[in-house]
Amino acid sequence: MVFFHADEIKRKVFHMLIITYIVGYWYMPKPLVLQIMALVIVLVVIGETIRLNTPSINKWVLKVLGGVHRKDEANQLSGLLWTISGSFFTMLLFPDKHIVMASLLYLAFGDAFAALIGRRHGKNKILNNKTIEGSIACFLVCLIIGLFFLDWRLALWGALVATTIEILPWPLNDNFWMPLISATVLTFFSQMK
Repeated sequence: MVFFHADEIKRKVFHMLIITYIVGYWYMPKPLVLQIMALVIVLVVIGETIRLNTPSINKWVLKVLGGVHRKDEANQLSGLLWTISGSFFTMLLFPDKHIVMASLLYLAFGDAFAALIGRRHGKNKILNNKTIEGSIACFLVCLIIGLFFLDWRLALWGALVATTIEILPWPLNDNFWMPLISATVLTFFSQMK
């Protein structure tokens, strides 16, 4: 019996490359990180445009990345653009470094654990083909992450919001919205203290 589907693991490992720009954000000057990320977004848009408009290149990319793209992304924009864009706007719009870090790590780990646990152990479907088991995993991982960066009340709110975003269907992609909405709610509650 296979513990996790190989393609899902590949997707989540690729997804966790978010950590590279999270580390950059923590240790490098914010303007430099934003410039680098803006350049990466432009390169991804160019690459995706070429891939989607050139069938032979699209076929080659899908073969090389074998399993990283979801089936529905074969002929539409991949989640990479939404992940990088959501992270970029979160870094750009929110000044509190701890809130930004927590929000980005929710995306890197909360979303990954929701998918891996939900697909492997999920038996109780709730919404949008998501499972209670995956959502509980997302919540617990996000709560633990939040406790490293935020006080316990904000950590609790952050975990609830990130998990809700992960469950609900969103226009574009939940990878775009998870860090942005999480940071918005965390900023709101942090200012109510």
